Amino acid sequence: MTDDASARYKRHRFPAEIIAHAVWLYYRFP
Repeated sequence: MTDDASARYKRHRFPAEIIAHAVWLYYRFP
């Protein structure tokens, strides 16, 4: 159960960080 939750969390967290970074760069360098 813990393993599945951890994998799910990592799976969702990775793309979210990439998108957040892309948005930051977008606003930083218009």
